[in-house]
Amino acid sequence: MKKIAILITMLAGIAGLTASAQQSATSYKVTTDFSYTSQYVFRGLKAASDAFTPSVEVAVDDFYAGLWTMQPVSDWRGERPQNEVDIYAGYKHNLTETISLEGIATYYWYPDATGDETSKTYELGVGATWSKNRLSASAYYYYDFRKEASTVVGSVGYSFPIEKLGTSVDVAFYLGTVGANDWAPDTIGASQKNSYNYYGFDVSIPYRIRDNATVTLGLHYANNENTPLNTPDNRFWVTLGLSIGF
Repeated sequence: MKKIAILITMLAGIAGLTASAQQSATSYKVTTDFSYTSQYVFRGLKAASDAFTPSVEVAVDDFYAGLWTMQPVSDWRGERPQNEVDIYAGYKHNLTETISLEGIATYYWYPDATGDETSKTYELGVGATWSKNRLSASAYYYYDFRKEASTVVGSVGYSFPIEKLGTSVDVAFYLGTVGANDWAPDTIGASQKNSYNYYGFDVSIPYRIRDNATVTLGLHYANNENTPLNTPDNRFWVTLGLSIGF
């Protein structure tokens, strides 16, 4: 955990220096994020209890690439916590003033996985977003090659301005479905099929403390349906993060 956190810090520092050196030559941006979450929920399923989720992202024009990690703080269900490292790259293009298209590739790495636990996987995703004024809507499709899993998710959101306080309340609702032919690809034996639906909402309040720094407080909810017995559902959790741009 400490090694990955140190790596994030080093990458953020190096990327920041590089961005400063090349700022006049191209549209270059680096964003680092240091967040805490009371639960880690991914696509409607709880994967860990409270955790830190530091990340760094570099963007050049319409291209971007980043490293995101999940570092658990405490055990869950009496089991040892497992770290997660996501390496991703994507391209987002504004087709019109209101419509943008995006493609993204992600490599998921679970360095603490043992035995038949999934150690790594990778997926591609494509999607479109419509936004006008403070209203937005999006639809995305993802395909995980190791799990042979398809995910479709749609969302709508609205940002309520609070000008007197210099902030806003950003609300988003989402609905998704997942279908996998090999849910546990590292397990020996027959493939495990799994499919379920999930939905929830996110409420975020960002507050800019400096020109390049924003603190964001979030309240989140997620539920799932048609999942295996004893799968946790009806999850509420909170997040607190600091985002710094270079």
